[in-house]
Amino acid sequence: MYMHINTPTANHLIDNIAQMDEWELERLQDAIDRRRGSLKKNNNKEKQSTVLERREHRNGLLQLEGRAYKRKKDGQLTQRGPYWYFHYREGGRQRTLYIGKTDNPEAKVDEMMIGEGE
Repeated sequence: MYMHINTPTANHLIDNIAQMDEWELERLQDAIDRRRGSLKKNNNKEKQSTVLERREHRNGLLQLEGRAYKRKKDGQLTQRGPYWYFHYREGGRQRTLYIGKTDNPEAKVDEMMIGEGE
């Protein structure tokens, strides 16, 4: 006997995004990040990233990310960071700007974006 399981499809989720508020979008993004992380672990990727903090700035998101790299000799993960990254869209493309270690990532982004001619 065949039973249909009522599982939302990607198209269903995408259609509902337009109706989500900020809190729901943040929950969805966190779930996507967790799922991507579990897929990376299952695929034994060489490097992994964990989002420790996220905040809006200018036309994008500042993320504080911890990095883990697999050592070639023994396969153990080595932790690095945390480092700040600025994710934004430009010309229809996703861009990432490495900020590094800083106590004031907003000021650093502003300084770097002015240097790029904004």
